[in-house]
Parts: sequence; C-alpha cells; structure tokens
Amino acid sequence: MMKRVKFLLENQKGNMAVTAALFMVVLLGFAGLALDGGKIYATKSSLQKALDASVLGGVQVIASKGEAEAVSVAKSLAGKNGQPLDGGAITTTSRSIKATQQVVVPLTFARFFGFDEAVVEASAKAIAAPLKKGLHITPIAVEKDSLPHNTELKCDNTGAHHGNCGYLAFDGRGASNLADNIINGVEVSVGGLETVVTEPGQKWGPVKGAFQTLINNDAGKPHCQSPATADGKCSRVIYVVVIDTWSGVNGRDTLNAMGLAAYWLESVQEPKRVIGKFIKTIGSGDIDEGGPDYGLYGVKLVE
Repeated sequence: MMKRVKFLLENQKGNMAVTAALFMVVLLGFAGLALDGGKIYATKSSLQKALDASVLGGVQVIASKGEAEAVSVAKSLAGKNGQPLDGGAITTTSRSIKATQQVVVPLTFARFFGFDEAVVEASAKAIAAPLKKGLHITPIAVEKDSLPHNTELKCDNTGAHHGNCGYLAFDGRGASNLADNIINGVEVSVGGLETVVTEPGQKWGPVKGAFQTLINNDAGKPHCQSPATADGKCSRVIYVVVIDTWSGVNGRDTLNAMGLAAYWLESVQEPKRVIGKFIKTIGSGDIDEGGPDYGLYGVKLVE
C-alpha cells in the first residue's frame, strides 16, 4: 500500500510540472500579445497626433496662401512628428484639408500565431470657417461693401455717418475707453440677431495714439511689416466688426453685426486717416461653418 501511495504522489508531481509548464507558455503568450498590442496602440496614438497636428497646421494657411501651400505645411509638420505623409493621401478644398496614412507595425510574439505584422490606419480633417465669436476684437465697424478693396478707415467726415466715425462702444463709453479697447481688443460674438452700439464723435487724438501703439508694437517683427505675411500674431492686424450699412444711424445707435474681418494697419496719417488693407487670416474663437465670409477665420478639427 505504501508503494502505491508513493507512486501516486510522484505521478501527481509530474502532472503538476506539466501543467505549470503549459500555464507558463500560455502566460508568456498572453504577455507577448499584450506587448504587441501596446506597440500597435502606441503607433496608432503617435500617428493620430501627427495627423491632427499636420492638418491643423495646414488649414491655418489655406485661406491666405492656397491649397498647395497648405499641403506643404501639413507634410512638413507630419515629418517633424515622425510620420511622413509621402505615402499617404491628402485631400483639400478651399477651406479644408484631410490626411490619411497607414503604418505597418512589425510584430514579435504574434509571429508564433502566424501574424508577422499589423497595419494601423488613421485620418484627420480640419476646416477653416468664418469666426462668429472672437478674441481681441477692435471697436471699429466697417460696411460689408468696403471689403476687400477699401484701403482706408477714415474719420474726417462724421456728417456722412450722422455723427459717427466708425467706432463702437465696447464695455463702456468715452475716448479713453475707446482707445484702450483699440489697443487690447475685447471678446465679441456676432450674428444675425446680435447688435453693437456705436460710439459717436471723432476722438481722433486717443484713437490715433492707440493705432500708432499697435503699429509700434510690431517694430521688431519682420513678418508683420507686410500684409502678405502678417498674421494674427501681429498687433497691427486688427479684427473689426462688419455691418450692413451706416445708413439711418444717428449719434449713439445700434447696428446689426454681420461678421468679423481682419485689417492690416499700414500707417496713421492726417487728416484723420488710418491706412491699411483687408487681409485673410486666422483668429481665435468659435466658427460658423455657414456664416458670411469676410476673410477672418477660425480652425477646427472635425475628424
């Protein structure tokens, strides 16, 4: 009987060793698959981030410099993030850019199950659309018909606007408040039902000084010295409110705000002349995909 018991115990020890060995193989297999899965996830995440950055960068210039330049910028940014787009697909419209890319991930442990590699795919799309709400908006109103050809914001004939010179009353009234808001801007939301209040009078001294301050702030920024290269990072690029018309406005009054536009300041001259040019650029704020296009856009990642 004792010999029989000893035999059974030795047999059970052998079974346990085999079971433990099989368990270790299975455990190592799952650990290996987890490592391969982590590699796939990390590659997918890196690819997605690179594509997001590339299309957001490309769409920043699509309105002002065109689709070809947007593609060039997108490819450059993707490459800098370690994900070249040479083999990927890039499609554009006049206001959007989309990039799609596939990456082959070599596998290690999954090879034991017959899988040598995995294909990871990602895509991203960004759009540029008119701003409906923006930061650092200048308290100036311009008629929609003045865009994009007018090169001057004049304040030498208030009678034409029944006492108004194109100024708006944001967060208070008076010359000092007007000048401060020209320099610093305010947050403004515009839409078909929203209105803005006019600030009558010329107030030329404070206004002239405020505009000149913005121009002076860009003295050390070469790209801000030309409307062709200036962007929203330049102090002399101001965002103004677009209205339908000054007709019928008398003194302190209300106007319907239709949209936002960008204006590059060239100089301030006498008598009461602000010289510059309307430009297309990107600003910060909320967009309206179906809103009127006056040249000031925001960007958004939509895929």
